[in-house]
Parts: sequence; C-alpha cells; structure tokens
Amino acid sequence: MTNVSRRRLLASGGAAAAAGATFPLWTWSPSASIAGTGEGLDPEYVWDVRADPVIERLYGEGIDKVAEVNEILKGWTTNDQPLPDGLPGYLADFIEEARSLPAWADQGKLQLAGTFNEERYGFFLALLYTLGSGLISCAIKREAWSVYYSYGGANMRDRIAKTTVLGYDVMDAQGWTASGRLMVNSVKTRMVHAAVRHLLPQSPHWPGVGAGQEVPISQADILVTFHSLGTWVMKKFTEWNIAPSQELADAFLHAWNVDLHLLGVQEQYLPKDWASAYAQYDQVMGPATGHTREGVELAQALLDSVIGEGNPLLRHELESLGRYVIGDAYADMIGFDKDPLLAPLWATTVPLLVTSYQGTVPHIPIVSNLLPEAVHTFIKIYFSPGDPAPITLPLSNRPE
Repeated sequence: MTNVSRRRLLASGGAAAAAGATFPLWTWSPSASIAGTGEGLDPEYVWDVRADPVIERLYGEGIDKVAEVNEILKGWTTNDQPLPDGLPGYLADFIEEARSLPAWADQGKLQLAGTFNEERYGFFLALLYTLGSGLISCAIKREAWSVYYSYGGANMRDRIAKTTVLGYDVMDAQGWTASGRLMVNSVKTRMVHAAVRHLLPQSPHWPGVGAGQEVPISQADILVTFHSLGTWVMKKFTEWNIAPSQELADAFLHAWNVDLHLLGVQEQYLPKDWASAYAQYDQVMGPATGHTREGVELAQALLDSVIGEGNPLLRHELESLGRYVIGDAYADMIGFDKDPLLAPLWATTVPLLVTSYQGTVPHIPIVSNLLPEAVHTFIKIYFSPGDPAPITLPLSNRPE
C-alpha cells in the first residue's frame, strides 16, 4: 500500500472526520421503488437473508472447503453454463436460484442499455467508471474500510479490475446473453459480499473503523455503491450536456436494477425512475462519504495502479484531472492536491474534448465502436495482466 504523507492526511480532513458514518432517518418511500410497496425498513439494517446463511455454512466447513469451491467455480463463467459438479447441494441450490433473472426483467431494455457501449457513450462510460467512480469509492467511508481491511485491499489492481469490469459490463448488451458473463459475475460478487460479512467482523481492525456497524455491506452500502456508479455517471452525462434520450436513460436504470437484484438487493429499494434514484442518491451519498485514512491510501494505490510509483509530475496532473471530474468535495475527502493553474485548464479543455468527441467520433463508426472496447480491454488487461480477474471467495481478511 502506498505510503501517504502526513500533510496529505491532514489536508483531507484529519482523523476526526473519519469518526462515525451515521445515516439519517430513512425517509425514501418504497412507493418510489419498482415494487411500489414494501415495509420501508431502513436498508442500513438489512443484509442478505438468503446468501448470508449459505456462505456462513460454507465457511463453517473450513477454509479448505472454500478453496475447493473456488476451484470448482473457476470454470463457471458464462450465463448459460450449467453449474459444475462437486458443489455442496445447499450452495448449488442457492446459486441456481440467484442466477435467475426476475420476472420483471425486460430483455428489450437490457439490449437497449447495451448500446451505451456501442454508441458515443461507451468511451465516457469507461472513463467515468474508471477515473470518476473509482476515486469516489475511496471517499465512501465504509467501502474504503471494507476494501482496505478485506483481502481485496492487499491487491488494488485486481480489485479495481473486478469492480470496474462489472460496472462496465452492466451496459454491455452481450453481458446479458447466454454466452455473456454478467449474471455469473453478479452472483459470484453477491457471494463475495456475504463472505466479507462473515470474515470482516473477525478482523481486529473492524471494531475501530466500523462506525458502529457490526456487519458490513448492508443493503444501504450496496445502494451507495450503485449511486457512485450508475447515478453519478448519469448526473455527469447531464452536467456535460451529453444526456441520453429518455428511452435510453430508462434502459440504463433498468439494467442497473436487474443487476442490483442479482446482487441481492430487495425490490423495495430499487428506484422506479431517475427522479426516485436522484432522491435516494441525495439521502445516502452525503452521510456515506467523508475522509478516512484508508480512503486516502486507497486513492493513492489506485493512482499507482494506473501510472506506477515514482512519477510525481504525472501523479499531480492526474490528481488535478481527477479533482475536476469528481468535484472538490470528493477530492478533498481523498486528499487530492489543488492546483490553481491546472484547474482552469481542465475546466476549459475537458468540455471542448467532450464536444469534439460528440461531434466527430459518432460519425466514424469504426472509431466509435472500437474506442470504447479498447478502453474496456485496457481495464481488463492492464489491471489484471495475464489474468481475467476471476471473482473468488476470500480465504482471509487482508494479510497483516
């Protein structure tokens, strides 16, 4: 993990800002959800009642059994693939149930959402997911703690690959097909979440950083992650004057809702439209974000994964660009430097680049199709060289 200077830590708010992650009273109504009704329980106190006992039972059989399951599932990669033999019966039953699309899933909307990667939005989607949402995740206090102290915190390059590729693939039309991988990867991610909920409370560090949360990754935490990806990106599209049509925007949200379902989020928390999503974003993102020492270190580790260590000039420029993309509030939380010279440069050039890209690239089909895919391929190859970033159950918390 990158050594972070004391100055950077103090500049980003100090230790006091990390204390607590209290969420206000939950007021978002289930009437705003795709279910239209629900108990209205605060998702802060709701976890995954289906996956958690299954994964806890698996770990109860020993780490060797978990490692065996990882090996068995390594070859299970595509949506239409039958489960391999050798899994415990209770685990196979859970996976078969969890991999099924909900009855309300609309294949037409899922395919339409996939055109984000095939049209002019693909490049910006990849850019914003990687640079924007990746940095914002470091400002999400609980996510920073969960990542830092779980096994994923020890290998940020691998962790970034898994998260970014999953977010990108939600908008990939092929991801939902029989030969796609999204449904499998989502179910595996759901299982990893349950594993972290089982393992992380056993870490000696967790009582000191959990902000009163005995069990990590609640439904609220998953919603925060969604909003840092899908909702934030849609807000950015609007801010940059490249908002998609209403039909395409609705398909984008539908694809995310289906994937959230596959990740185990209850339907009473899935927003029925963007107005409902923005209202939920406003409720959860503010309290969830802030300065943490771990978040500052993770942000620097993310930059290391992109540019390597020992390149202070390029790091400074990338921090300045990152600050422009995610905004001062989030950038301050993760201790990014301010540069009064570069800031106006980005504020002038980025909108011009966006306008130029929008005006030319969409009219050159080979470029508009290949450039987003090139970025996607770069994410997978660079962050996990020689490895397709398999999603596996952790065998431990982060090594000391």
